[in-house]
Amino acid sequence: MTSPLPLAYVSIGSNYLPCKNIASGVSLIGEYFPQVKTSQTYKSNDVLGLGADYWNLVIQFHCPVPTKELKEQLQDIELACGRNKADQLRGQVHLDLDILFIRKDNTLDGLNQIFAEQFELSENEYVLIPLKELIPDLNAAWVSGSERV
Repeated sequence: MTSPLPLAYVSIGSNYLPCKNIASGVSLIGEYFPQVKTSQTYKSNDVLGLGADYWNLVIQFHCPVPTKELKEQLQDIELACGRNKADQLRGQVHLDLDILFIRKDNTLDGLNQIFAEQFELSENEYVLIPLKELIPDLNAAWVSGSERV
């Protein structure tokens, strides 16, 4: 009997043409990895204060490739959606894809500890709120403030 494929959790953000760029990004991810599950989309401030508000969500999908290959595929998708250094310096991010973690089994043992170590909860609600939709039993406390789009 084969074990189920690991689940990848990826945050998506955009503050430049976010509706178009997020839709394109999710579609391209779906070409690599079928059965993408998405949270709702939330709007939050640009934490660096350089550009417009961000639209953020988290997606989940079964990931049959090593983490390094997944990261490369996500970077290719960012570039395909127009991401470039010059726009970033002006505060315009077409598409930002970040691997949050890859869950190799169906338990939450250790997951909360990983989260506590990786995130300053009060500064990353734009990730935690949508992630909580995909993992409702995730024990994460945060200060509410993002608004659903």
